[in-house]
Amino acid sequence: MQQSCQETFEIALSDRAKAGRPSEVRKVFRAAQRPGIISFANGAPFLGALPFDKLAEEARRILAEQGGVALQYGASDGIPRLRKHIVDVMALEGVTAHPDRVIVTAGSQQALNIAAHATINPGDVVFAEGPSYAGGMSVLTSHEAEVVHVPSDGDGLIPSELERLIDEARAAGKTPKVLYTIPNFQNPGGMNLSPERRIKIGHICRKNGMLLFEDNPYGLLGFDGQTMPAIQPEFPDITFYFGSFSKMFAPGLRLGWVIAPDSIHDQLVNIAETAALNPAVFNQLIMAAYLDDAAWKDTLDVYRGIYKAKFEALVETLAEVMPPGCTWNRPTGGFYLWVKVPDGIDTEELVWEAIERGIVYVPGTAFYTNGAGHSELRLSFCLPSIQDIRKGAAILGELLREALAIGHLHTPDRETEGKQLVPLGDPPVTME
Repeated sequence: MQQSCQETFEIALSDRAKAGRPSEVRKVFRAAQRPGIISFANGAPFLGALPFDKLAEEARRILAEQGGVALQYGASDGIPRLRKHIVDVMALEGVTAHPDRVIVTAGSQQALNIAAHATINPGDVVFAEGPSYAGGMSVLTSHEAEVVHVPSDGDGLIPSELERLIDEARAAGKTPKVLYTIPNFQNPGGMNLSPERRIKIGHICRKNGMLLFEDNPYGLLGFDGQTMPAIQPEFPDITFYFGSFSKMFAPGLRLGWVIAPDSIHDQLVNIAETAALNPAVFNQLIMAAYLDDAAWKDTLDVYRGIYKAKFEALVETLAEVMPPGCTWNRPTGGFYLWVKVPDGIDTEELVWEAIERGIVYVPGTAFYTNGAGHSELRLSFCLPSIQDIRKGAAILGELLREALAIGHLHTPDRETEGKQLVPLGDPPVTME
């Protein structure tokens, strides 16, 4: 019998692949895939109020009447009908654009990726709120950017801190290239960037020759229907505006978009085409059919009420069960609550014990690139039922009380040791 001889071949990763960060959020998701667990980790929307029967009928009609189009290749920047709807959606937050300037993508994640591909060189400095969206940080670091976190408070990113950090980067011989911000119901901090700061940071970016990446998946999810003015209308020459249907409708269709400065639009279309040829036509037709009926706004109102009720259940229970020294903010929309725990508790280490007890959250370390966040965590209230929210919050409170009594000590973050961290929330709830 002839023995098979195979040599081991070691694949050398590219420098860009080595620079990429694994998603700490998804690592937690994978560890928590077990029946009965209550997840405060998943930023997935609740889909129970969607008109599934109507959507099924629309899907049947699309295939029956337009099957040859729906299942065929399409335009690299998306179908005109959906791009027109996207313009109407953006107008709700003050963005004026022509449908020809809209590039439809596979969610806002791909939109961010093609923008980063087009503009960021290895070693460029990208500024982002501290904390910031873990998926966004993964995209930026995969393009070999140096991410610098800008302190935030209840009104969002602090402009004076941004100016200080830009000056520090220049003094160190680095290139400040981009500010990445989620101005509305920020992930993970939940705060809104105030109207005054939106204008101020736009001027700071323009003065320093920087681009502004405005990521806005949550802007229409204010609990009481309130919206904030987008940054893009005041600074269209430097702003890349990213939108998504994943939170306001559903993530399964993987549909988002980007509006870029006119000077770079064609290059972005080319990059998008290289990455995926075109967004799925069938998915776009379903989304367009949903938006054809103005009732989608009524459904959005239903969801706002659902998320508000879940948020209130969460903060009411936390006030009853959390140990002294814990604080959290009170967002007015979106999916997330940001919690700070006493310094003796390491939320990254404690997450595995939480999973054993039947709940999962995301430790704060997932939302920084500099090692910070050990005394912070994010709770997503969008997906669990109110009953599970109350039950899970009680488990979390008990776990933190025990951890505080035992003393889960951790080494201070190297990047933040000796520095004053600016608290999120205005004002935070404090359990004294």
